Amino acid sequence: MHGRAAALLAVLAIALLAGCSGLPTAPGADGAPGEDDASARELTDDELGLVDGYRWNESIAVDGSDGLSEAELDAVVARAMARIERDRGLNFERTVPVDVVSRAEYRESSSGLFGSYDAVDTVAWRASFIVGDEGNVTAAFDELYGSSVAGYYTSAGGGKIVIVSDDPDAVRIDRSTLVHELVHALQDQQFGIARATDTRDERLAWNGLIEGEANYLMQRYDADCGAAFECVDVSTDGRGPASESLNMGLYLTTFLPYSDGPAFVDDLHERGGWDAVDRAYENPPTSTAQIIHPERYPDDPPREVTVTDRSDGEWERFGASGSDEDGSGESGETVESSESDARTERLGEASLFAGLWHNGVIGYQYPFSASGEHTIYRYEHPITDGWDGDVLVPYRDGDGRTGYVLRTAWTNASEATAFRGGYERLLDSQNATEVSAGVYRVPESASFTGAYRVTRTDDVVTIVHAPTVDALDGVHAPTVAAAETAARDSVAASPVESDAAGAAAPANG
Repeated sequence: MHGRAAALLAVLAIALLAGCSGLPTAPGADGAPGEDDASARELTDDELGLVDGYRWNESIAVDGSDGLSEAELDAVVARAMARIERDRGLNFERTVPVDVVSRAEYRESSSGLFGSYDAVDTVAWRASFIVGDEGNVTAAFDELYGSSVAGYYTSAGGGKIVIVSDDPDAVRIDRSTLVHELVHALQDQQFGIARATDTRDERLAWNGLIEGEANYLMQRYDADCGAAFECVDVSTDGRGPASESLNMGLYLTTFLPYSDGPAFVDDLHERGGWDAVDRAYENPPTSTAQIIHPERYPDDPPREVTVTDRSDGEWERFGASGSDEDGSGESGETVESSESDARTERLGEASLFAGLWHNGVIGYQYPFSASGEHTIYRYEHPITDGWDGDVLVPYRDGDGRTGYVLRTAWTNASEATAFRGGYERLLDSQNATEVSAGVYRVPESASFTGAYRVTRTDDVVTIVHAPTVDALDGVHAPTVAAAETAARDSVAASPVESDAAGAAAPANG
């Protein structure tokens, strides 16, 4: 899903490992089920904590045990909006209609709703070791979203919330889902949630702000229930994890904004109150590293990493910026991409961590060892927390085979060495054979088959992937210095590598 052309227009809530929370998406909500059922109208109340005649501390005669009537739903939504206003210090400008659709209707209409993914995206998810050679990225996301969506907010038509229910005739809305999506409506009205981004890592960072604030306010709202005010508990169907076939590496990557985003927003709030959060919308975080490590925001942006094209005549970069996603024109003709305009990606710390975890290099239980009031999963790890930047450059040959160069930058040589050791264990998880110094072959029986060359120069680790060992130099010819470093690093692992190896565990799942 090409970030340059994408605007974030819908945000949704899913019920997975952590209960009800949100996942972001790119545009595509125009065809959302139930979209024309209601429309927003302007609000005239300027008093914080007063929405559509309902005050934040007002009692309402609603019994949610058997679902909500339309009038009861209106009252619950208006009072929740008033309470969000009071806490956040911002007014809603418009009402937020809520539609309820059946899961069957949602499934029928939702394919591609949350974006389509092109050949560059496919290379990026394979380079992350998350969606393998036999996988389909769009299908994997459809599986992630289709089975588990509890609801979403869309900007279309002035903004609305769509709740997905197994029984649409009985309106049953989880309170946390409703509050989360109402926060998105407030964000959209006050700041706008549409933002063009260049890379997946930058999109996840932006989502870390908007989803982080939504979960943060949701947590504060839940804490006030029964203490600062009374709440209506609506009986729901208590959906759990969706499907056993769910790609958990994809889930862990995508869930980063909802796990670590609240702690990021809490850190901003502690620094300077809601004004500091407001300023973040004007100067948003630019990497998942800043979400995982809030102290790095805003003064430690990712390092700019580049790759000089050293491919031969059989391989070329593809996916021109500003063209259609897969590098082909509307007529299907190939668009030639020069080195300067070919599309690149940035994987980022969260994706690298998730790929290592997904393949057993990081122990299965590790993400569940998070500490802190606002954090759900643990993403910082000795193998990846020295991340300072990366760039992924995809290549394709005349037969349609793909390869890539992934160059990663680290805060120092020790951190780079730790990542190199972790990456080699990642290749081990694919039954790789080292055929020469720093060069590995993964068999066809594995999920990420092909050849890999791994080199380290000071604080930079460069990975080249091609279908075969012989094709590696065609994708990216090595320098003499890189070859010497690969040979030297393969002789003995450093103490940092040995320490990182202690975190390894049997393959997940």
